[in-house]
Amino acid sequence: MSRSTFLFLLSLLSFLLFLALEPLLGFSLFGSDTGEYYRLTAGLVGTGHIPTGSAYGGWGFGYPDFPGTFLLAGASAGALGLDPLSALTWVVPSVAVLSVLPLFLLFRRVFPSDAVALLGAAFASVAMPRLFSIAHPAPLALGDFLVVAGLWMFIEGRREIRWYFPLALVGASLIVTHHLSSYFFLVSAAGSLLLYELVRPGLWSRRFPARELAFLAAFSVGLFAYWFEYARSFATILPEGTAGIVSVSLGGFIAGALVGLLAVGWIIRWRRSRGSTRVGWVRFPTDFSVARDTAILLVGAFGAAAALLFVYLPGTSQSTTSGAILYYTPVLLIGAFAAGSRRLFSESRMGLYAHSWLGAIGLSAAFGILSNSAVILPSRHAEYLLIPIGLLAALGAGRLIARLGDERGRRAMWAGALGVVVLIAANAAIAYPPPADLVGFQEGLTHQDAALWMWVGVGVPGWAVVASDHRLSSMIFGFDGNRATWDSTPSLFLGSSRSAMLSELNGSLAPHGTPRPVNAVAIDQTMYGGVALDPSQGASPLSAAAKAWFGAPPFVPLYENGPQAVYWVVAPGSSAT
Repeated sequence: MSRSTFLFLLSLLSFLLFLALEPLLGFSLFGSDTGEYYRLTAGLVGTGHIPTGSAYGGWGFGYPDFPGTFLLAGASAGALGLDPLSALTWVVPSVAVLSVLPLFLLFRRVFPSDAVALLGAAFASVAMPRLFSIAHPAPLALGDFLVVAGLWMFIEGRREIRWYFPLALVGASLIVTHHLSSYFFLVSAAGSLLLYELVRPGLWSRRFPARELAFLAAFSVGLFAYWFEYARSFATILPEGTAGIVSVSLGGFIAGALVGLLAVGWIIRWRRSRGSTRVGWVRFPTDFSVARDTAILLVGAFGAAAALLFVYLPGTSQSTTSGAILYYTPVLLIGAFAAGSRRLFSESRMGLYAHSWLGAIGLSAAFGILSNSAVILPSRHAEYLLIPIGLLAALGAGRLIARLGDERGRRAMWAGALGVVVLIAANAAIAYPPPADLVGFQEGLTHQDAALWMWVGVGVPGWAVVASDHRLSSMIFGFDGNRATWDSTPSLFLGSSRSAMLSELNGSLAPHGTPRPVNAVAIDQTMYGGVALDPSQGASPLSAAAKAWFGAPPFVPLYENGPQAVYWVVAPGSSAT
């Protein structure tokens, strides 16, 4: 690596680090589940263990089953002398941003060009769906880092078996950190290997990929054994993720994975017996074909986005608006640069791996759409789709800049390079969309919100059940220890029926298990514009009826700070005296 490449990579890392921590300049916290993550981290630091099963009263009942993030934050708190909250909110996003380093090395292995790998890492890291996820102090952020690092080591292991020792450590860390990230690693590694061998049999390596398949088999066994033997709470929702294809049993999942990997091996052997590893002469794309493909990609990208004006995103009740499509134009433009890159990648032995990786994630997304899975959410594929798209776009952008230099001279080439920089900056500028472009959902918690949950910790008894939306429920539970309602009181905040509202007050899930009466209600300014009950659904404004009944019996105001308020509930069935 040249000195200039190192400096550019260091600059990119610094830029991404600023972007990942930037929400903390305007919010007290970023991430609607941060309260739960804090409670688990603080519990680990204070007691040395994490509560699991019925001992944990949070909404994410599977969170304690995947302690990787909390172990990292807790260890950072002890090693750096930080409090658990600072370790969680500063260290976890900072570590997640480091994924740009293995991503650069992975891209450079796929296409041996420092400039293309650097630009691809910039495109993939700054795009909103991925950067937005990385900025959360959440398991999915650390999981992203481990997935990228694991795939880089998986490709390096193609030539040297010594890479399998650190790969095994990364794989084990991934399993205990985040379930969906583990799934994406398995799909990316196995699916891209299969598709690559179907297109270019034998070019992965001259030997049969036995050790790759053996590692993936071991990873699958370890993954499912962990889910069923330790993460028992999470295992209860697996039927929804498999769409009923396999039974909910450890043996069924392991057998399915091993049979699938044996089938992959058989297909690879069959394809090699009938294919050639010879790569023939490649005709580079013409300017006309690149322009045509660019137009097709733009029509497809904006057409798919426009379809969400009329139908919901599969697996959710989320749609979009014309303003949101315009807002996300910089992200869609990244994909347009991929036009004409397929033939250029043929210059590299591993070049078409980017396409097979994209195909594997795309097939998984299609399965999620067709099965309407509640676990393999199509919306969660966007950040992983953008990783190989970033590499494709980098090579396409590089070709465009070179062609401008050939046709129009040095000034045109520098103008093209400046345009690419502007596109990266435009994507950085939209990394944190306003709630209107996130179906009303606000991930940031204001300083006024912090004052509210701090007051609840002092002014509301610890035994009281507090009703609020998902965001405030997480903070009130996480920082104050009160049971909260999360998504179980829609009539209270969004309904118009007083009887339905009173029914929820007399027995609401907090957040699961036996219904409990609600003792207090917390509201903040954000809820007037969007009450976020379920993160997979849109946020709707506080209903007119809700605005009318708050402040009148059975709600007695205890705390008011502008629109921020806490009400005590005095009603039959409550625990009030």
